[in-house]
Amino acid sequence: MLDQYPETLVNIEWHSSSFTPGNIDFDIPEYSTRAAMYGVGGIPHTQWNGVQETVGGYPNGNWEAIIGQFQSIYNSMVGNDTPYEIDINGYASSQVSYDVTVSMDADMTNANQKVDIFVVEDNIWSYWQGAGSYHNARNVARDWLATEDLAISMQGESQTFSGTFDLSEDWNPDSIKIIATVQNYSTKQIYQVKQVNINDMDPDIDDDGIMNGDDNCVDIYNPNQEDIDNDQIGDLCDPCNNLVYVLGNMNGDTDLDGMPLIDLMDVLTLLDYLITEEFYECQGPIMNINGDAHVNIVDAITLVQLIMNSND
Repeated sequence: MLDQYPETLVNIEWHSSSFTPGNIDFDIPEYSTRAAMYGVGGIPHTQWNGVQETVGGYPNGNWEAIIGQFQSIYNSMVGNDTPYEIDINGYASSQVSYDVTVSMDADMTNANQKVDIFVVEDNIWSYWQGAGSYHNARNVARDWLATEDLAISMQGESQTFSGTFDLSEDWNPDSIKIIATVQNYSTKQIYQVKQVNINDMDPDIDDDGIMNGDDNCVDIYNPNQEDIDNDQIGDLCDPCNNLVYVLGNMNGDTDLDGMPLIDLMDVLTLLDYLITEEFYECQGPIMNINGDAHVNIVDAITLVQLIMNSND
């Protein structure tokens, strides 16, 4: 079925240490966590979209005898709507870097929604102890890289999860995939899944000649990597790039020539923050006027002095 539905059917094969031959490294510590999540008892166990299970199989690993049951489950789920899309990009060498981006095309609550990121190895010809024979192990779990809270909930929003992992010398790098899921940890419903072979990732999404892991604007063409405020976010994708929000320009206003305008209104904005502790993302780095790493009334006094001195 994996070969029949490569775009819509994705699996992760978890191995219990009780049923894994001692000379095979399929069993990993995370198995027990995943098994507990679904209350796995009998082996083999399948969990479809996190919510529908099957337990047991035919003697001697004869899965073809129950393929109809699996086909029926697949047919009942393949057309389900989801507001999520997942995109996986990165760069593969001895160490693999990845960016998993989840985007939304409809509103949905993010309560208990999490993003899981796994590493699997596909097509491993191995001994199957339960069947007493060899078989082709598909998408064997090699590592559970991350579980992150999904913060987005509105149409048009996106969230990116980045990380790295090392390729084990015992793995076949041509068969290594990254699989990412969006799952509700309360209902166990999986709302979206995406897989990609590490060799098929786009290492330079915006085609600017800078690899994703080094690009300060991954999605925007900027071969010169301009970054005027040296915050590792390129000017073309940085809303707070020190072109307007310079030290002291708390409200981000400018004069007729587009130059930052620092005046009494900025003092009032800073005082408002000291009272409410609410601020816009670009204001955070420019509040500490005197550079002592603390934002307080002293910064407001220092800003007043700077304004008065500039007007002399």
